[in-house]
Amino acid sequence: MKFFSRVTALIFVSVLSLQTAAQEAAEDTPKKDGLDYIGINGLLIDHRSIGSSQTAKNWATSITMGTYITDYVKVETRFGKGLTDDDVKGVATLEVNWWASWFMGLHYPLAEWSSIYGQLGMSYVDGDASAIEGTALSDLDDDFLSSKFSMSWIAGLDFNVTEGWYVTAEAGRLHRGTASDINMMHYGLGLKYEF
Repeated sequence: MKFFSRVTALIFVSVLSLQTAAQEAAEDTPKKDGLDYIGINGLLIDHRSIGSSQTAKNWATSITMGTYITDYVKVETRFGKGLTDDDVKGVATLEVNWWASWFMGLHYPLAEWSSIYGQLGMSYVDGDASAIEGTALSDLDDDFLSSKFSMSWIAGLDFNVTEGWYVTAEAGRLHRGTASDINMMHYGLGLKYEF
């Protein structure tokens, strides 16, 4: 009988310990519900699959505005502007003028000072291409961004540097041409303020 009472007492103490640990972990999880944020990003846009396997790169910047609708879900809008253009091995020049994006996604805290997130959305991208006549990409003007709307995605990390301020690192796809199959991937670093 003593054996069963000891086992029961041990189970009871274990359950209480686990419950206390779960409550402490929940208290340590950063609360995001209802917070808004604004950010600025520096981006490298990588145009992939141009022609057979050529690429081009543009530098760009964007402003982000968003809100957390729960501790784990956020929505945001981004407005971006291309800063440079790039030649594709002397046969074409690609330039991203501006874009607007809307995203919704999951946000998961790794620690009190860091989180990961993944977002899915859509973007409207305005860009220009000028191909040199008689080259393999001379039809690029018709195909590049033939549809200005596209599905987009982002995966990222943020790191808290001081109260309300975060450094972000992201990668994702901004646009995919439906006719040209050119993927516009973007990689960026940014600064975000939550309030």
